[in-house]
Amino acid sequence: MALAAGLTACGTGKGENTASSPSADTSSDAAAASQDEGTEESHINMALFTYIEGLDPAEGWGGWNLTRCGVGETLITVNEDMEFEGQLADEWEQLDDVTYRVHIRQGVKFSNGTELTPEIVKASLERSIEQNSRGGALKLASIEVDGENLIFTTEEPFSAFIANLTEPMYCIIDTTADLEEAASKPVCTGPYMVTEYVSEEKIELAVNENYWGDIPSIETITALNIGSDTKTEAILAGDIDLAQGASNTTLSQLEGVDDIELATVTGTRESDIVFNCAEGSKLSDVKLRQALSYATDREVVAEVAGNGYAQPLGTAFPDTVGYDSDKVTGQSHDPDKAAELLKEAGYEDTDGNGFVEKDGQELVITISLSSSSSTAVSEALQDLWQTAGVHTEIEMLENVKDKRDSGDFDVIFDGWQTVNAGDGQYYLASRWQTGGTDNYGKYSSEEFDAVMKKLDEAFDQEERVEAFVEAQQILADDCPCLWLYANDNITLINTEKVNNVTMFPIDYYLVTPEWSAGK
Repeated sequence: MALAAGLTACGTGKGENTASSPSADTSSDAAAASQDEGTEESHINMALFTYIEGLDPAEGWGGWNLTRCGVGETLITVNEDMEFEGQLADEWEQLDDVTYRVHIRQGVKFSNGTELTPEIVKASLERSIEQNSRGGALKLASIEVDGENLIFTTEEPFSAFIANLTEPMYCIIDTTADLEEAASKPVCTGPYMVTEYVSEEKIELAVNENYWGDIPSIETITALNIGSDTKTEAILAGDIDLAQGASNTTLSQLEGVDDIELATVTGTRESDIVFNCAEGSKLSDVKLRQALSYATDREVVAEVAGNGYAQPLGTAFPDTVGYDSDKVTGQSHDPDKAAELLKEAGYEDTDGNGFVEKDGQELVITISLSSSSSTAVSEALQDLWQTAGVHTEIEMLENVKDKRDSGDFDVIFDGWQTVNAGDGQYYLASRWQTGGTDNYGKYSSEEFDAVMKKLDEAFDQEERVEAFVEAQQILADDCPCLWLYANDNITLINTEKVNNVTMFPIDYYLVTPEWSAGK
């Protein structure tokens, strides 16, 4: 598999779309023929990887709902082979260190019939940039319309610009439509459109008859809000026909079931715990963080979490992403080294109760996680850390985001898509760069920030990989986070109801127009 380190545009160096990609000139006869293939069974129910509130790409993570549902499209996308591919753009080129020309695909209409124009694309992107807290990821100085093209100028050399255009927060919506409905019925260009959105319950989808590519044969889809622990049960009961991201610990229920396919692909998502590194917090001490890392047996954690569908992870990226993670030296399980570092940090068990103290006060570390999450991993960590002499508690919260954003925590259980913009730089910068939009652990390192600057200016892929290795090593040494395991992408498919499902390494892609009903 060609993964993120080798992401390239399909076609010429200017990033032309592949010949196999759908053309905007799809004939009405072809569309009608495709629609005729639909049957009375051309409706399916599905469960998304995670059910995110809202559908507005300019707000939070709403764009991820849109790409998973086949509703929203970006200028450039990442295909199942981890290659850049034109979507609403069919050609792009870099003019100089800070300037890019992107040609907008012609003949595309929104689901309401409005023609896609460079002006609307510009307005949609500017809206996401201004409103989404992560919108500044493009580092844009300006967007200008030039005929059928957009001219993008970045504030400074920024080699990840094209990659970042693939992030779903930059899904293009019709800004001439009623934007008051953008959170519940955004008007987009994908093969499906939203007909109903019920908060915390479901998203109803129907075929977009104005779609620029081949019209899907499955006419309607309902995306239901179902937790990962109950997805396997739901598909066995017939409540859903497809489930993205079912809990690994439930998959044994599928043994002997012929019509449910367990489809997997090596994923690019990691699961981790984030330390509160803010000045004054107990975990601002790097030796304490390192001690907890050495106390962690990732083989045990991965087995508990993955049930055979997860791999131990000691660095910021899974090996499959292609950033030479095997060159990074992390902390392997070493209880003696953990004890040594605890002592160096001033923590010893002076009263003989099995837990270390400092200045007469027992060290207590609290792991905070969502009440909807499985406790298996946290309990495994609790056992490992308490064996090392660190009193560990688990805190289940209805809204872990509030706890995280408050900064009042020790450890937060988390997980991230490592190439959520088709490249790993956004993931590193947003989470660990000083002032990063998702750096809620308040980690700060001048050395790491300098490597991020180096990545901005590294347009050569070999130079980028070298910088990624350097960044990973700094993080492995400083331990602002413990990377625990990498997840396979798992999709359960009732093959009596749906077929031709493409498995994407990046899990914010799911529905495609190629899906077909039944065997």
